[in-house]
Amino acid sequence: MMGVSRRAYARMRGCSLTAVQKAISSKRITTLPDGTIDAERANQEWAKNTFAGQTIHKPSSAPPDRIPPVHESVAGSGDPVTAYLRARAVKESFAARTAQLEYEERAGKLIPAARAAEYAAGFSSIVKDGLMAMPDRLAPMLAAIDEEKAMHRMLVTEISALLRKVSKSVADAGL
Repeated sequence: MMGVSRRAYARMRGCSLTAVQKAISSKRITTLPDGTIDAERANQEWAKNTFAGQTIHKPSSAPPDRIPPVHESVAGSGDPVTAYLRARAVKESFAARTAQLEYEERAGKLIPAARAAEYAAGFSSIVKDGLMAMPDRLAPMLAAIDEEKAMHRMLVTEISALLRKVSKSVADAGL
């Protein structure tokens, strides 16, 4: 007799492909040398080697290269129910993520990207203007000072003032 594929045998038997694969990996049924299944012999082996809730041999773990990746599409299997369930799961997942984003936006945890860009532009202009003005403001004073500690103190004072200005701007923006 010519062998049938695992999927075809699963359909003939009225069980899932996974059940057939587990039966093969646990040695409850055997395949022909070409990997197909002799349905009559497999049915006899299935009845003989399958006990309620137990198997004769411990199932061997499938090698990692045989386990399909999670993102692999099952739509190619031709099973419309599986394709529908997959599409529905994707739709529900998307709806849940959208609802989470809407909640976080309403709760004030998120802001629109355009508003974030405006804030970033405002903060960067404050920093740029402060840094660009610093040499013009400090050069004459630093030229008149001979002490390193005094120069350091002046620089720290100017930089701290600029950082306070940025912090105040962030606080005023409500972030």
